[in-house]
Amino acid sequence: MSLRNLQEASINELVQEYEQSAVAYGQALAAANHRAANRAHDRIASAYRELRRRAAALHLLPLLKNENENVRSCAAAHALEFAPEQGEPVLLELAARPGPIRTPAEYALKAWRAGTLKFP
Repeated sequence: MSLRNLQEASINELVQEYEQSAVAYGQALAAANHRAANRAHDRIASAYRELRRRAAALHLLPLLKNENENVRSCAAAHALEFAPEQGEPVLLELAARPGPIRTPAEYALKAWRAGTLKFP
């Protein structure tokens, strides 16, 4: 979706874009394809900004139970901004696991606790 399309998208379409982009982000990282990872990350951020602009970020909370750990991680990190009581436990669980998802979960929690976690 282009930025223009994001502004015209329904909330459900934005959540789908966010979810699909988070899956793509995880796949790109696993493949060490940093360009694709950066593009997917930009799409996640754009969908989140649009949801936040519409005061609809709460619609991401069901993604905290998504089967894909990258989707859960992204949604949990963003949830720290508007529903920390729901996002923090997900990140704690992911940070306790071995594997590549551990580091982003740890960094999100550390930045949040330090008060430096910001989503432009």
